[in-house]
Amino acid sequence: MRPKIGITSWHYLDDDERWQAILEGYPRAILEAGGLPLILPTTSTEPVIADAYLDIIDGLLLTGGADVHPSFYDQTILERCGEIDEERDRFEVELVHAARGRDVPLLGICRGLQVLNVALGGSLYQDLSYRQETDPAHQSPRDRRREPVHQIAIAEGSRLAGILGARELRVTSTHHQIIRDLAPGLTVNAVAPDGVVEGVEGTGRFLLAVHWHPERMFTHHPEQLALFRALVDAAAKSP
Repeated sequence: MRPKIGITSWHYLDDDERWQAILEGYPRAILEAGGLPLILPTTSTEPVIADAYLDIIDGLLLTGGADVHPSFYDQTILERCGEIDEERDRFEVELVHAARGRDVPLLGICRGLQVLNVALGGSLYQDLSYRQETDPAHQSPRDRRREPVHQIAIAEGSRLAGILGARELRVTSTHHQIIRDLAPGLTVNAVAPDGVVEGVEGTGRFLLAVHWHPERMFTHHPEQLALFRALVDAAAKSP
């Protein structure tokens, strides 16, 4: 039996209709890693819905997307904050709390790292420019989104180092928001040369998040699939 991995989706508007969307790389990576991808639509922010989803999945993948509303970390919207989807924010924060309560394996990617940090009590810089000496390479141009564009250093002894079997890696990032205050209970496991946090992890069965985009890279950089395999393997084990 393939472990069932719930993958969060996002909204977008087209011709005055609202769609639920997901990049194909996420379910493809989960399938290749041995899991069964199940897309979770953002249809309600009620905690009971988050619990109902967790009743039918074995692991959770928080995907990339729009900015997290600054009100979730006690800030007001600044000029360089980007597109926001408050409904999705509330839904995913509820998912994080429910998943942590059940110790459900969780992997966050890009926005997923930001949501995890905010849900557990951390904060963000609303734009890279609000942090001094931050390298703009974190925002890869569209034509380089599958190519490694900057280096990261991985902490020795971290779960991430064990998964990737490396202490250094080149990755592709497209985020413009970054961690400001790290949430209690999370540990930094990867940083870029400019000091920006590129990965975090926590205690429990499996709690890991990265700022780069392995779902875009794994077809040409197969070492990136190890992140999805680690989630699927953790989901396959009984709690």
